[in-house]
Amino acid sequence: MKNKIVSLIFILFISHFSHWSRRSNILLVFLCVGGFLISNSSIAFAIEVGGHLTEDTTWSPENNPYHVIDDVYVDDEVTLTILPGTIVKLNAAPLTSYQDMDNFVYYNGENIAKMIQVDGRLIANGTEENPITFTRIQDSLYYHWGIIYLNEFADLCSFKYCNFKYSAYLLIVLGIIPSGAISAYNEEFIIEHCNFVDNFAGVYIDFFPKRVIIKQCSFYNIDNISPTYPGYHVMKGIKISPGSTNEANNVLIAGNSFIETDTSWGHVDIRRNTPTYVVNNYFLGENGIHSDMESDFGSYIYNNEFISCDGNGGAIYGGEEDNALFIKKNNFIGGNDGIDINNAYVEISDNYFEDCDLDTGLQCSGKIFNNKINYGNVRTSGYVEVYNNIGFAGENGIIVTYRNEMCNNNLSIQNQYAFDGAFSNFFNNCIFISNEEISNNGVSGNPIFRNCILDFELPPECIDGGGNIWVDSLQSQSIFEDIQNGDFHLTANSIAIDAGFDTLGYYYPFDLDYNHRVWDGDNNGSAIIDIGPYEYGSPAFGGIEGYTYNPATGNPVDYVLLKVNNESGEFTFSDSIGNFEYKLPAGVYDIYAERVFYEDVIEYQIEVIDGEFTQLAIPMFETVDVEENEIIQLANILNLTNYPNPFNPSTTISFSVQNNSNVELSIFNIKGQKVTTLINEEMQKGKHSIIWSGLDSNNKSVSSGIYFYKIKASDQELVKRMLLLK
Repeated sequence: MKNKIVSLIFILFISHFSHWSRRSNILLVFLCVGGFLISNSSIAFAIEVGGHLTEDTTWSPENNPYHVIDDVYVDDEVTLTILPGTIVKLNAAPLTSYQDMDNFVYYNGENIAKMIQVDGRLIANGTEENPITFTRIQDSLYYHWGIIYLNEFADLCSFKYCNFKYSAYLLIVLGIIPSGAISAYNEEFIIEHCNFVDNFAGVYIDFFPKRVIIKQCSFYNIDNISPTYPGYHVMKGIKISPGSTNEANNVLIAGNSFIETDTSWGHVDIRRNTPTYVVNNYFLGENGIHSDMESDFGSYIYNNEFISCDGNGGAIYGGEEDNALFIKKNNFIGGNDGIDINNAYVEISDNYFEDCDLDTGLQCSGKIFNNKINYGNVRTSGYVEVYNNIGFAGENGIIVTYRNEMCNNNLSIQNQYAFDGAFSNFFNNCIFISNEEISNNGVSGNPIFRNCILDFELPPECIDGGGNIWVDSLQSQSIFEDIQNGDFHLTANSIAIDAGFDTLGYYYPFDLDYNHRVWDGDNNGSAIIDIGPYEYGSPAFGGIEGYTYNPATGNPVDYVLLKVNNESGEFTFSDSIGNFEYKLPAGVYDIYAERVFYEDVIEYQIEVIDGEFTQLAIPMFETVDVEENEIIQLANILNLTNYPNPFNPSTTISFSVQNNSNVELSIFNIKGQKVTTLINEEMQKGKHSIIWSGLDSNNKSVSSGIYFYKIKASDQELVKRMLLLK
């Protein structure tokens, strides 16, 4: 009797969904695992899909899993929405040899490995608790499915909290081989909080991207079973290779992790003319970034971590000489070359290198400054200014060769060689001590040494320009605070104080700590530049600090590029919660802010006072309603406000919660540091309020300035700002 009932139910399902399928022009069949009738009268099934979606369609976890047995086409002006928790499995094929490549060639639907092609829009926004999964039907080693193909005219697509496993590539037509789990040929898309595991590439971008965000995703392999393209390179995290040479726009790659994803070029492979922001990412193993650009667009590489990137370097760049590359505040730990750039205009600053090198080639120009290199080398051969750097315990220390016109205030200490092959015109205010030998390959070009500290006699090829100080090993110890542990700040009586070559035009106004560069360190009434990368006793710069936020929601806007007076090299980024800080000399500045999917903003005439930070809250206005791509959920937090605002000495924070839930309400300063927590308890549905009297967690009054109050309830959170004026 039970079996007859199950059979009847199955027939009704088939009848219903077949009728629906004919209307939507999509194949929909129930596949029962192990036969139509299973013991205990249960039916295990998958929904098989393929063909054209001609009307808006939703895939739901209630129908898991979806089996893509024929290519799915999301037609023009059609939206496919995939809800949180949905599992999509695509037909896969083996990929172990050249013969297997035929399985990955598009034959008008006859290809074995299947794809989802989007001409309209695909919204696949999962949640942290219920991600969406794209994987293979055949769970066999070396089986891979095709791609998700965002066609040239596809609308803004969104992927959030998705897992992508075991994709390969698909030869669409001759010369077009999309090779990423997400292969994007359209202008704009958003990828956030996604995992890419054992794919040929995670994201492949072609044509000319206009607005792209790839944020807080993970790219990695398990047991090195990513697909092999015979005769080609294996796995990349992100490959950007636009077909157009003059229409690409900004791509933001931020907060991602790339772990052992490549055996050849780079975790992030940037080609042609794509200006790219690579911010706050983590790279482990092989090459970090490879770029081969062909025009004068600039890219920013900021605050990334490169660990054991030992293929060809942590960041590798080729292309034309007029490329602009701004590389700042990165850590390069282990590997071969931390940075190896052949042809570009470069500004490389505030980076830390350990057991790896910084190299620039003959065609490079620009600046290298305020970098620390432990157990590595600085080698530069182009028209590059080199100043305020430390080369410590490496092979060749600070090497400035060929076309360099100036090498100022650098320190080369405890290296195998003090310098090597110098063709530079001048070494000004540099320190070369405690190195094992002077030079590896001799010296040529007659470099001039002025006001340097040395512990060796200058070779005959070098010219004594005057002002040099010669020391022995004992005197060397007294120059710095702690030479054994790598603290090279000057001591109170250091011979380097006020001993430099002090001609205007030969130094920048800051030292390695961004303190004032020229200061009267010996208090004799005459301010002269110190020798080496640090200025003794000088005061710190002031600057700007603040927050980038969306005024419509009060939420922070992360990874905003901030440029001082619109100068490309004078920049910082706001962090993952919208905070930023930038040191500047006293003066008046215009601050330019830009971010993908937001309007450019200019804050005019911002005054900076020495030793103080001017606080800024920069509103960022969306150019497109990105939120319309979100799965609409009932807001649990409503009506979050404070009054009065500005306030002194107290303000009342009011809010409503739609459901009984644990509520946490905290106060943060403009640097993102928690000041105090006002509420952290279970609260009833309804309206609530609490007074903040401007006290921190120790009941001490806080100073005037911008503060933020953040409320969290039921995995939702809102942030708004307020101003305390005393």
